[in-house]
Amino acid sequence: MNELSSKQLQLISNLLSSPTIEKACGKTGIDRGSYYIWLKDGAFKQELKRQRDEIVKEALDRLKVAMTKATEGLIKLLDTKKPDLKRWVCKDIIDYTLKSIEFEDIEERLDRVEKALLEKRTYR
Repeated sequence: MNELSSKQLQLISNLLSSPTIEKACGKTGIDRGSYYIWLKDGAFKQELKRQRDEIVKEALDRLKVAMTKATEGLIKLLDTKKPDLKRWVCKDIIDYTLKSIEFEDIEERLDRVEKALLEKRTYR
C-alpha cells in the first residue's frame, strides 16, 4: 500500500472540514486537478473514505445518545394543554412507532430470505 504524502493527508483533513473541494484544495495549496489525480490512487481514496466514515459514525453515535432525551421530551409534550401541539406529538409518536415496527418486520423477513438462500446454496 502506498504511503500518503503530508499534502495528501492535509487535503483529506481540509476536504472533511471545507464546504467545497475548491476551498479544500486552496487551503492545501494544490490545484483541483491534483485532487482528481489523487482520487484515482487507491490508498488516498481509501483513507478519505475511512475518515469520512469515522465522522459519520461519530455523528450517529451522538444522535443515538440524544435519542433518549428527544424521546423523553416528546413524551412530556403529551401533557400539553395546547390541542394542536398535542395532536402533532401524538401523530409523531404513532408514526415513529409504526415505522420502527415496519423496519423490524423488514429486517426479520430479510433475515429469513438470507437464511433460505444460504441453505439453498449449501444443499447444491
